[in-house]
Amino acid sequence: MVRFKQAKHEAPWHFFVLLFLATLYISLVNAVPLSDALQPPQHGFSLAVNPKSGASRNFVRDWAAARHKWGNGVPKEVASKFSLSDSLGRVDVVPMGSDDIYLADVQIGNPPQTVKLALDTGSSDLWTQSTDTEYLYNVKGPWAPLYHPNESTTSHLIQDAKWSVMYMDGTHAGGIVYRDTIWLGDFKVENATVQSAQAVTSRFEEEIELSGILGLAKRLPNTVEPPAPSFLSLLRQQLKHQVFGVDMNRNASGVFTFGYLNESRASEEIVWVDTDPDSPHWDVEFNLTTWGAQTTPWYSQPFMATIDTGTTLMFLPDNLASGYWLTVPGAKVDRQLSGAYSFPCELAKDLPDLMLKIPGTDRILTIPGRYLNYGPSELDPSACWGGMQSADGLKVTVLGDIMLKALYLAFDLDKGRIGFAKKDLHDVY
Repeated sequence: MVRFKQAKHEAPWHFFVLLFLATLYISLVNAVPLSDALQPPQHGFSLAVNPKSGASRNFVRDWAAARHKWGNGVPKEVASKFSLSDSLGRVDVVPMGSDDIYLADVQIGNPPQTVKLALDTGSSDLWTQSTDTEYLYNVKGPWAPLYHPNESTTSHLIQDAKWSVMYMDGTHAGGIVYRDTIWLGDFKVENATVQSAQAVTSRFEEEIELSGILGLAKRLPNTVEPPAPSFLSLLRQQLKHQVFGVDMNRNASGVFTFGYLNESRASEEIVWVDTDPDSPHWDVEFNLTTWGAQTTPWYSQPFMATIDTGTTLMFLPDNLASGYWLTVPGAKVDRQLSGAYSFPCELAKDLPDLMLKIPGTDRILTIPGRYLNYGPSELDPSACWGGMQSADGLKVTVLGDIMLKALYLAFDLDKGRIGFAKKDLHDVY
């Protein structure tokens, strides 16, 4: 009877089931890494990156920007025909396409002043528009958020220091140089080199969301003379773990993490690839490429590719690019733009996937076909530009945001290598 009475006061069986499930749920929640928006590990930080609001793409400018940055520029007759230079004879200040870029809020000075910078693994300058900038076209504004060196108690002008960027028509833009504190969330880099623009192109004067660029190239020096340390060289001295991770998303926000990797953003283990030790850029080699159905053969052609978050488009060796677009019915070459490929927009959702095999591993990087649609042509809305183009005319092969949005990337500053992993794709159309 005693046992019977105790049993009457014990909780019913389903109570223990619910308790078990609740405990399991709590343990699972605690096992999942929290969002990067929460406090990152000590000696590390994260930067949210967001696409420009209401950005309208411009293929010709993105194509020209890549050819300026990684090639021999654009012939003057092409620049003139497509209005790539302005009435002042200057061309795009920003060495990347500015119609499809991701921006991060970065603060400069004390008290901190927020500017919007594009994070660019293909360059090393940290420059911004400022109160030193002379606006000749958009004189009255509005302008992008500006750096006010005179309002910062930690700002120091470097006497006689200059910086400049050369452009495709032989002109240049540049400015003066300060040392000041850079704030990345609660993480700060003191006495950083800040390049203040004194002149920008007229088109850039109207880019009210983009203040400048924060370069993250592997070992490329900035353009400051006399030489001054790049921001990344200063930053890495303060990072306990010499890594940064990149997760950009198609038509959606993303995140860069510094000092740690958020592997929860990847859907598989990161595989690492050594970069070219002789290159100041993040250059890696691929040797096998294919596309479409599993019956398509793998094409054996080694090529070195620069991983560049500051280039919108993706450029493959000419025979691989042409081989891909030949499989798309109605695809054609624009002779005026050095063989740029377009295709019927009605096929945009049916473009074949593009696959690259990582040498020495069984890992295959897949870029969904729909990612290779840049968007409609302004002259013919029924024709769409390809987001992957031929590298013919470029000095290097470049893998830009068209591809990188489909992957999780890790950059190892200490060992000079890049990690790749697939991720869950949640496209926003």
